[in-house]
Amino acid sequence: MRDLGRIELGLAACALAAVGLGAGCGGGGGAAGEMLADLELAALVDTNGNGQCHDDPVTTTRLSDYLAERRPGTRILMVNAAAGWCEPCQREAAALPAFQAEYGPRGVAILTAVFQDPAGAPCDEAFARVWAQTFGLPFPVLIDTQFQTGAYFQANVMPANLFVDAETGEILLVATGAEPGADPLRAYRDFLDSHLAR
Repeated sequence: MRDLGRIELGLAACALAAVGLGAGCGGGGGAAGEMLADLELAALVDTNGNGQCHDDPVTTTRLSDYLAERRPGTRILMVNAAAGWCEPCQREAAALPAFQAEYGPRGVAILTAVFQDPAGAPCDEAFARVWAQTFGLPFPVLIDTQFQTGAYFQANVMPANLFVDAETGEILLVATGAEPGADPLRAYRDFLDSHLAR
């Protein structure tokens, strides 16, 4: 894994928070039951079919591009928000390719929105590419320079994940904070297994 130039910013909320599973826990405004805003962002998307997005040109994408209307069979959209300074975000990012391989065939579409680099500056294309390549991300990486996903998350409570019903666009869950233990995505597995069993 390449060094992301991590720096300590003293954001104990990132490293110590337990995962908040509930309606808008720690969020920046979005809450379960609300409708997903159709944000438009620059993104790295695997257009060359090699299973990676870091080597593709930047394109513009909308969150609605990943809902069931445009991607039949999609049941849940997961939007993972990450910052370069956040070690728990890095743990999640390292686990996300296997998570996507497990849940993608079950109808879960995943996007990662990177909003800050290791120094806390807004994410740019170069850092988004480093993030995508470092963690071998096969799904789109949103370059959230203006922290548009801040409508759902607070920057100092990372990592953060948003789960959306892909049929209706309704927000099912806003979860923030770090998951303790070996599997940084365990709580999300539990949520998805329960929801997808319906």
